[in-house]
Amino acid sequence: MARLAVPAFADWCFVELLRPDGAIERVVMEHVDPAKRRFIVEYDERYPLDPDSPVGSPQVIRSGEPILMPEIPDELWEAVAQDPEQLRLMREAGMVSAMVVPMRVRGTVIGDLALTTAESGRRYTADDLERAQQLADQCALAIDNARLHTTLRETRDDLRAILEGVADAVTAQAPDGRLVYANDAAVRLLGYRDAGEMLAADPRDFRDRFEMFDERGEPVPMTDLPGRHALAGRQPPPLTVRYRDTTSHTERWSRIQSTPVFGADGAVRLAINVIEDINALKRAEEGHRFLSEASRVLAGSLDYHETLRAVARLAVPRIADWCAVDLAAGDEIERVAVAHVGEHAPEPRPGMGVHGVLRGGAAELYGDSAMLLPMRLRDRVLGVISFVSSGSGRRFDEQDLLLAEDLALRAAAAVENARLYETASSIAGTLQSSLLPPVLPEIPAIELAAAYRPAGAGLEVGGDFYDVFSTAEDQWYAVVGDVCGKGAEAAAVTALARYTIRAAAVRRRSPSAILRWLSDAMLQQAADDDGRFCTIACAHIDVSRSPARVTVACGGHPLPLVIRADGGTEHFGSPGTLLGLVERPDLQDRTAELRGGDTLVLYTDGLTEAGAPARVWTPEELADTARTVAGAPAATTVDHLIAATVDPVARVRDDVAVLALRAA
Repeated sequence: MARLAVPAFADWCFVELLRPDGAIERVVMEHVDPAKRRFIVEYDERYPLDPDSPVGSPQVIRSGEPILMPEIPDELWEAVAQDPEQLRLMREAGMVSAMVVPMRVRGTVIGDLALTTAESGRRYTADDLERAQQLADQCALAIDNARLHTTLRETRDDLRAILEGVADAVTAQAPDGRLVYANDAAVRLLGYRDAGEMLAADPRDFRDRFEMFDERGEPVPMTDLPGRHALAGRQPPPLTVRYRDTTSHTERWSRIQSTPVFGADGAVRLAINVIEDINALKRAEEGHRFLSEASRVLAGSLDYHETLRAVARLAVPRIADWCAVDLAAGDEIERVAVAHVGEHAPEPRPGMGVHGVLRGGAAELYGDSAMLLPMRLRDRVLGVISFVSSGSGRRFDEQDLLLAEDLALRAAAAVENARLYETASSIAGTLQSSLLPPVLPEIPAIELAAAYRPAGAGLEVGGDFYDVFSTAEDQWYAVVGDVCGKGAEAAAVTALARYTIRAAAVRRRSPSAILRWLSDAMLQQAADDDGRFCTIACAHIDVSRSPARVTVACGGHPLPLVIRADGGTEHFGSPGTLLGLVERPDLQDRTAELRGGDTLVLYTDGLTEAGAPARVWTPEELADTARTVAGAPAATTVDHLIAATVDPVARVRDDVAVLALRAA
């Protein structure tokens, strides 16, 4: 524009712009003579415009009013010159007439256009000033457009840089559903080579390539994605999806949030989709949920064979397509569990070394399709859990390996706990059996039956016991007792009670005398057994008589129950004092006869208190229940009492011992 003005309209042309800091910058200095242009450039560098000058361009920029000087007086140069040298240079320029007009953009002065004449001798008029203003307006418009274009380009570049630097994937969809923009994160997340390939893809390609599911595992059609709702002008809520790339067989989790962009006419121009990659978070969440469920399964049973089968079923298909659990059994390997997808189990690839993992104790990986994890417990390897990917195309990664290692450690602990339980239970059972008669003896004219039910898981020796023995062919003793506490200490007291009673019975015929002997023996060992006590019902049965005579003494124990053949019942005996607590316990003998069909029942309080505290049987309630089996065989009586009082209780609170003697 300056070249158009020179020399057609001026000898000199200056375009001066106001900078943001208030300075005035000459951006264009034009003259037909290049030597003159060099002169004015050097002059401008030496004497830049003073924004506070009361005349010339600074005045026009401040006031917004044009200046017309048909003749430039010499006084003007004298007024603006900063020193004699500047005055000399201005006079040498030979300027004779000048116009300075403002350049406005949307009502704001952004600079000025200055035109002067020199060599041509031309004098400017008011008409020239009007044409100069028109030229300045065109110049201002061009400058404004250039600035807007630069700003737009910079904004676009800044926005692109921001979006490319964003960790989340960002895409933009046109109204027809096609992608018109995708940042680098979106290209990487969705598995394309570059943005060009992704933008060229038809929307149907996405439908065919990706299988999408919601958090419940239900399929998500493309029409239900947030972007489609945004293109319809709606503000959809975020959607969490799990999608599977059918080309690479990879699965990922993402959270999609979409926003519509409206045009001036109110129609949707774009849908902006922000796709947050939450794969690590969701996989960690699923892993914690899986391990929590696996821990529940592992802790739910002490049958580790069935437990490991349940864990294998749990792992398929959540972790792998095929899972097997092998345990070391001496020099052999026992496969205790296998689970797989579909009807036919895929065969692991040859060379997969369960033996090697058992020997070396280190995990073995076969590419990204198989993992063998040792079930390690401290310095021992109990077994191996194998995971194989087959038909699904699943690819194992570091996160899968960490999850599988954690599962293997938990499974090893569960196996060890189950084995320890079996050992402890076996020891407790063996010790408990040693405290009870292996078989009941045969008593002339007397039918015997007994039952023992331990409380809890059977890991501790109970304190309840029973015994039947003879001191002569027709003299028999039946004993039922309950020692305070459980475990080894209770077992020691039980053994003391059984064998002391047997020894005392040889010398003392009276049940009360026998129990008194036992109480004294327990007091002598009070310091060793921490003051333990017991309750016992001891019955002497004399079968030399007909009917048989029964003499009973009780040391703090429930009184024996007699069930008469005709349906009558009675508790007989005296409660007496707990044994092992006082030096002279109150113990008394009581005698009754057992006629044909009569049954004597001795029992511990576990029978009546099995359902305590919710349900405690009174002696009368127990007698009423027993009356219904009057005259029945001894085994029937025992089974009936157990079925009525113990079997309905899910977990009994105490051991139960019952001994029944029926006269023939």
